Amino acid sequence: MSYQWETDLNVHQRKARSKNLLRRELTLKHPLESATTAGSLLAVKKAAKNILSTDEINLTDLDPLTRMAVADGNDFSNSGYIRSSKDTFEPWCVKKMTILNKFTTQEKMSITTSVYSERTGPMAATNEVRGVSEKVLHRLEQLDLDTGSRQFFGGLTQEEYTMKINQLDQELAQAWQADMRVNALKIGIQCCKLLNDTSVIYFYPSKFVIITDILDRFGNMVYNRLRGKQREEMSDEISKEMCKNWFFKVGSIRELLPRILIELAILKSSSFITPSPDYGRVLSRLLSSMWGLGCPVVSIYMRCYLCRIGMDLVPEHKELYMQCFQDLLLLHDQVLDNFRNSPVLVVHKVSMETYVSVLIPAVDWILQCLVHRGEHLHYTLQLISSIPMFWKSVLMSSLLTSFPPAFIAEECLQILEIILTLETNVGGIIKNFGMCLIIAEPQYSHIKEIWRAIWPQIRRIFSREEYLSCCQVWVEFMVKHFEIDTVNEFLEDILVHVSYRDVEQFHGKLFNIIEKLLNSSNDITLLLTSDPCVKLVSMLSTDGIKPVLLAFNSKHTEAQADALLVNTLMHLASTLHDSVDALTPVDEVKQIGSLINGFILRVDFGRDFEKQLQFYDEARGCFTNVENVLIQLVHCVCRLGMSVKQVVGGHHTKRTKGFLSACIAYGFITIPSLESIQIQLQLYLLVGQVAYANQCLSQGDACLKAAITLMSENMVEIGEADRNEFVSNLLSTLLAVPDYPKEPVLYLLRGLMSLELNSPSISLKYLSLLGAYAQDSYPYGFDAVDSNNVLYGGAETFIADINSIASATLNDLLTTRKTLGKLNQLNKQSKLSFDLFMEIVNWGNLNTMGNLALNLWNLSKKAIDQKLAKRTVESISQKSRSNSSLLENLVTKITAD
Repeated sequence: MSYQWETDLNVHQRKARSKNLLRRELTLKHPLESATTAGSLLAVKKAAKNILSTDEINLTDLDPLTRMAVADGNDFSNSGYIRSSKDTFEPWCVKKMTILNKFTTQEKMSITTSVYSERTGPMAATNEVRGVSEKVLHRLEQLDLDTGSRQFFGGLTQEEYTMKINQLDQELAQAWQADMRVNALKIGIQCCKLLNDTSVIYFYPSKFVIITDILDRFGNMVYNRLRGKQREEMSDEISKEMCKNWFFKVGSIRELLPRILIELAILKSSSFITPSPDYGRVLSRLLSSMWGLGCPVVSIYMRCYLCRIGMDLVPEHKELYMQCFQDLLLLHDQVLDNFRNSPVLVVHKVSMETYVSVLIPAVDWILQCLVHRGEHLHYTLQLISSIPMFWKSVLMSSLLTSFPPAFIAEECLQILEIILTLETNVGGIIKNFGMCLIIAEPQYSHIKEIWRAIWPQIRRIFSREEYLSCCQVWVEFMVKHFEIDTVNEFLEDILVHVSYRDVEQFHGKLFNIIEKLLNSSNDITLLLTSDPCVKLVSMLSTDGIKPVLLAFNSKHTEAQADALLVNTLMHLASTLHDSVDALTPVDEVKQIGSLINGFILRVDFGRDFEKQLQFYDEARGCFTNVENVLIQLVHCVCRLGMSVKQVVGGHHTKRTKGFLSACIAYGFITIPSLESIQIQLQLYLLVGQVAYANQCLSQGDACLKAAITLMSENMVEIGEADRNEFVSNLLSTLLAVPDYPKEPVLYLLRGLMSLELNSPSISLKYLSLLGAYAQDSYPYGFDAVDSNNVLYGGAETFIADINSIASATLNDLLTTRKTLGKLNQLNKQSKLSFDLFMEIVNWGNLNTMGNLALNLWNLSKKAIDQKLAKRTVESISQKSRSNSSLLENLVTKITAD
């Protein structure tokens, strides 16, 4: 049995009468805006910046995003060590990681270890020892390293050498766990003796870090054992005697170096002997003992370890650290003599710069302990300025890394005067000086004087590695304070030092220079129009271009129309685009596309629409390999067309009409080059809408035809959800699209329906569109374009065609409903019956289709939710009040059941 659809021609009028129109009200506040005002929001940001606790702000009065911002702000202090202009104390845990990463070697090393038997442990059976002299001899015998078997390992790499030291650390821990305390002490002495070896001097700082870590763990073992004994025995005397025994053992060590180091390692345990020990006096005694060490490198690093222990025990004892610093000043002759006459250094051909760099970490730490909290700054600077030239270079380098940058900026001219007299390690010192002036800016009157003096020194640095390291730092200072001419001179000098064939060698440093140049500049458009900058960026290819486009997109949100700037950026973007090939990862292609799109969106020639379209045309030719860019170009051209419409007010001239045709043709030609079918469909629809909005009807029809044809050819590739979404948008557009006079009635809709999409939801949308077609006025349309309601004027033949198409669709849906029943899919059948019932109520003539609607309601209410059924009845009752007796009768019938 087939049914005939008859459209209700008065639906639109009835809806207009029943619609409740709300009166517009002007508001200055967004309805979702929280009670937080702009002033209070600034206060919240300031509070977060100052790392205040959340208790100081009533978080319940803030919106969720602001509460998260404040909560995140409270964790700024835990983000890691960051050097500021005031607090420059670098913890040892941070410094030692820097040392381990920097001081590595490829040279071969050797090590001698000893293996001890268990009988030398304290738990082994021994004869009773009496008398002080016999006790001393007994301790010396216990600590005699010759009692074990000695093993020599030569030709070790750095990794193998480090592994041997770690093995000693493990043996020490195992001996301690096995209650073999003397063996553990012997292993500790072995580790200390390794610090006497400076044959591979560049690795010495790293070796010092590794071995002092072992000594720290040994000292903690001793301290924890004594504290455990104190708790177990509930007596201070036992732990006191055990502690004395440890110090007596250490005092019996024959060699000076291990005796000093072991005593420093267990010095904290002396609190078990005296509740408040005089650590300062003991440290001063050990400091004086260090004059017995022959090698100045070892002597300086032992003072560094002493200062490390001192900062843990007596951080306020500034006299101790001052004495360490004065010892450094007195070690000048010994250090210089060691460099000139040491056979080991001569054999290994150690340069002055290498020798100085080895000493700097220890000197840094000693100076840092001395000037911590801003004490002795001026006095220390005066002492350094009056010492011999060689030692001044070492101490000056440490001064710049240890002193507060604010003090360096304040005394910048005096420090600059000292730097200009130096001959050793000049590159490193100039680099550190620049870092301080970036953290804390000097007085404005001093800036030019500093640059005039320091730039010639940088240019004279012979090593290109050191030269570029200095440029990495000073580029930020220069960009902040000088004009583009100075920047060009700076970049030209870099290009003189580095040629194209050296780019790979210095790639990291050049990239860092460009990145800082862009981040520090307030207006990178000036940089991008200078030849030296463009040459430097081009040398690095894609790695140098990415930060340029990223900086341009982030710093310049306003439109750009400068031809030179646009051409430069187009050249860079083209180079970046040309790096994309078949092997490029998808994420990188997306990143490149995003950067290029940001550049394209910022190019705007204002009312010069033809020049704008010419730019888009050139961009399409340059960026064919990145689909995201082509999509963006189509959107840009559509926006350009609508901008022209806005300028002319919808009244196109022959010239503007031709321009709009060119814009639409641009999109129509570009879309087929895209890979994604779904995106092609969306863009065809978008370009078609722009064409209709500008009275380009034939081109709009061509776009919609192309979309329907594309969908028919790729039905398998388009997912059901994507297809339903596109068809819904297309049907909404078709309501406002007029028929072409030479084509059948509703030929675009007929072409779409011929695809046989086999989707009940889409067929229901067909009925909605057909019902809307039959009304005397449409809810929307394109400006200056007559829709079908005007073209046909409600002609009976037009209404008959609509009812014919709707009847076929209705019968197809009823057939689908019956098929679902046979397949026992009752829920789907019920839902389809309900949806079809609603379409008849909304768009059908109930005078002829009332019985069908009532039957569908009765079939659907068996499975649909009762709350939905109740709301539906209430909705229909609401509509029946607009003088619709047919709806009233229907409500009466469905409620009677």
